[in-house]
Amino acid sequence: MKTILSLYLVLAVALAQFFAAYFFSKGRSSYRKAFSAMVLCVSIYLFGFLQIINSNDLQDMIFWNQFQYFGLPFISVLWLMVALLYTRTIYSLKPRIVFLLFAVPALTFIIRLTNSWHHLFYTKWDMRMYYGYYTLYMERGFWYYVNITYTILCMLLTVIIYFIGYLKDKIGFTKSHFLIFLFASLLPLIGIVLILFIFDERSIDYSALIMPVSLLTIGYGILKYDFLEIRTLARETIFENNFAGMVVLGPGKRIIDYNKAAEKFFESINISLKNCPIDQLLAHEQELLEIFESEASRDFSLVIDGEERFFEIDAVQLGDTHDGNTRMLKSIRDVTEERKIQEKLKFLATTDTLSGLCNRAEFMDLAQREFVLAQKSNEELALLLMDLDNFKVINDTFGHAAGDEIIREMGSIILNSFRKSDISGRIGGEEFAVILKNTSLDEAKMAAEKVRKIIARRKVIYGDQEIRLTVSIGVAAIRGGTKDIKDIEDFLKMADDALYKAKAGGRNAVVTLGSGTE
Repeated sequence: MKTILSLYLVLAVALAQFFAAYFFSKGRSSYRKAFSAMVLCVSIYLFGFLQIINSNDLQDMIFWNQFQYFGLPFISVLWLMVALLYTRTIYSLKPRIVFLLFAVPALTFIIRLTNSWHHLFYTKWDMRMYYGYYTLYMERGFWYYVNITYTILCMLLTVIIYFIGYLKDKIGFTKSHFLIFLFASLLPLIGIVLILFIFDERSIDYSALIMPVSLLTIGYGILKYDFLEIRTLARETIFENNFAGMVVLGPGKRIIDYNKAAEKFFESINISLKNCPIDQLLAHEQELLEIFESEASRDFSLVIDGEERFFEIDAVQLGDTHDGNTRMLKSIRDVTEERKIQEKLKFLATTDTLSGLCNRAEFMDLAQREFVLAQKSNEELALLLMDLDNFKVINDTFGHAAGDEIIREMGSIILNSFRKSDISGRIGGEEFAVILKNTSLDEAKMAAEKVRKIIARRKVIYGDQEIRLTVSIGVAAIRGGTKDIKDIEDFLKMADDALYKAKAGGRNAVVTLGSGTE
């Protein structure tokens, strides 16, 4: 009998060690690590029991019993953690939860280790013979009952979690998943109850005898249903570890699943995800609620750590929409970097990088649009065409780098001298243009004179050289519906004629031409 039991326990310890090493190496998820730790603790517990039944000395038995408590107090709480994480009852272990779960096991470990000082755990030791081998008999102290109560509570909660999962038919699981884990969790619970009520009769550690059967049951589940392997690896890769936040909405738009990225997204707006209808969760975030209730893809932005971030929230129907059990996957993708790249590309495509104004192509497109709108609404529109005087002389005298500095200075003056609604651009080497919306010829002339005076007073310091600037400005204005000005090119030609007169008249001047205003 002793030989058979020893062989049984040796195989169980070997199996436990294999499971612990295998699953720790196979996954990054929290429940895999908890499962590996649990199986390691089981192997310590079973190895200690193996040594006890092969000892004939009471002190050796007491030593190996103490060795068991390096793993035994933590088995039930780790079993519970595996259930919580694997069924996604919780998604991560926060420090506070870990502290609460492990408080009693940690105290049990310390109290058992120091039992000889206070006898709170065991009060008396004895050896008993049973079927040809010695067993260790212990009289229990106060803390033993505290620990066994907590152990039963953890295992009972584990069984309840798997039973609820079985009844609810969670996404990604079959009923067989839960039945196997439910059965494997019931066996140790039965063993603990037997120890509690009939240990005195035969001094048998029923839990140690039953535990290997639980491990074999879980091993069967792993082989049959690919537990902790391909199925969960796929979930980890596609769902859990996806950079996009994912939220699964069930009937009634109730949240039934989500991943870490989704949890992080909602934490940024001080919302804690939980199993409840989305309208209840987002009662104070009406814009986001509207997006989540919609079946269309939508954009959303929010400020995180002082930076505006942009998100695309897509919707994918899961299953048949006519079966009354509609589910929807909402994915939340951070597109901030993409938007930044798009804005940068747009800037490069539409902006003159030297002056900071619109480039010629962008200016002409925007100006043409305003020209058409002015014609349709019969509104006034003005155009300023500006040309730096003697710019070639400046380039030849001070160099092209100085010329570039002057172009930058001109861009800055123009950006700061007109309304934000006006459109300004660099349309040639030293030529600039500004479209003034809802502006008469007289108003445009006043604006042009103001800019001309600012430029005439401006001194550009380049190295140890002082460069003075002047500008000639041609001003044109129309009222919508003008027949002789058909498009923006005609309008530009009209301003260019005025500019030519300003140049011919001695430069540093403003000349106006109007059409449809006389």
